[in-house]
Amino acid sequence: MKRLIARLACLIAPVLLSACAASSLPGFQNAYRAYNVPEPLVQQIKLKFATHGLTQASVARDNTGRIQLIGTYRDEDQVDTAFLIVQSIVGIKSTSPFYPEHVLKKRWDTEAGKALAAYNRAQAEKATQPVKRALVVGINHFADPYHLPDIQGADDAEVVQHYLERAGYRVTALLNQQATKANIEAAIARLNEQIRPNDDVFIYVSSHGNMPVPVPGDKRKMSIMAYDSGNEETVRSNDGPEIILHFQQHAVPDTLVQDLARKPSHVTRVVIDTCYSGDMLNDIVDEGAAYVRRTNGNRNEYEGISLASWTGDSYTSKGIRFSDDGVQQTGGTQKARTVIDRSRAGYNIITATSPNEESLGPKNGTFESPLAHDQVLKGSFFTQSLFAYLDHYHGQLAPAFRDASRFTSEKAQEVSKGERHQVPREWSTIPPDQNDLQ
Repeated sequence: MKRLIARLACLIAPVLLSACAASSLPGFQNAYRAYNVPEPLVQQIKLKFATHGLTQASVARDNTGRIQLIGTYRDEDQVDTAFLIVQSIVGIKSTSPFYPEHVLKKRWDTEAGKALAAYNRAQAEKATQPVKRALVVGINHFADPYHLPDIQGADDAEVVQHYLERAGYRVTALLNQQATKANIEAAIARLNEQIRPNDDVFIYVSSHGNMPVPVPGDKRKMSIMAYDSGNEETVRSNDGPEIILHFQQHAVPDTLVQDLARKPSHVTRVVIDTCYSGDMLNDIVDEGAAYVRRTNGNRNEYEGISLASWTGDSYTSKGIRFSDDGVQQTGGTQKARTVIDRSRAGYNIITATSPNEESLGPKNGTFESPLAHDQVLKGSFFTQSLFAYLDHYHGQLAPAFRDASRFTSEKAQEVSKGERHQVPREWSTIPPDQNDLQ
């Protein structure tokens, strides 16, 4: 009998060990964790599909009960619409992130040709004189204040604009009512045409971010709210899915900003201040991101864009997101007396938060400068302190980011009474002693 029990233990142990190993693999989901989406909600999703012209699209339940997209889609815009409908009705957690298989027209097919043509043009333009170019967008108040509460976007953008102008940048600034969808997209298009391989580029956007939707490769993308992304129609509406779809259709796709950031240049710096940054940063791991996931049950959490207020008793909040083009090149040699070959020398990304965090500011909009007790700053803790420290360190980004990060983390704990963490992050291919904005 003892021998039989021992043999059984030897057979069972590998099975248990393999189960433990499987549960630790990326993407593994426990089968017992089922999502019981009521059938009336499934029918509501299908009705919304029909209303919005998704005649060949449908949904099914995946192996955990989440709602998964199936059927055929004309293009990826239809897929975005379908994901938003499902997420707005059953929530992100009950929506399967798996991308549908049958999408007739992929964005990549056309974008690849555009990228090749742009690269060829860039190679021919390497000998041009360098110019510092910047696009700064910030919004405090929106046309739909009911669903898009006030933030400090324009206050922060003005600080960034004035600093960059002093540093010699040609700044295109769109603030508040100027920051419409049409104006932002037109400014991006103009800057995209103007950027040359020798130029220094700075992109700053501060606004609300729309609900992220999955894209191929188990990643997510979001869109940036413009001043007029909401209007009187959304204010009067109580239909959550329709409001979110309206925002999505009238927001600025983050891919436009990403494509602009990927444009060949000498140095590109990106600071984009919107909600839902965590999805875009999951491939860049740091201690802050690991801490947030540990305290959040090792999972990402998402909330609806405007169904809950983003304000507290003593602070206001906004999220941040940036893009990464993966370029890590160094160099730059002088080929002529007056024309410098400034081939891609660096890429610098600074974000006010880690994934799943909010970017905080004072409730009344002002706070005491970390450098002078008699100086008052107006805006979010991170942007305001970062540019205050940049002045203090004469444009040196490395020490300015270090001190602003410490100050921001302390202020986030203070104003939220320990309920919020904010860990700013930096990713750069530029050596710290050469990362100078002056």
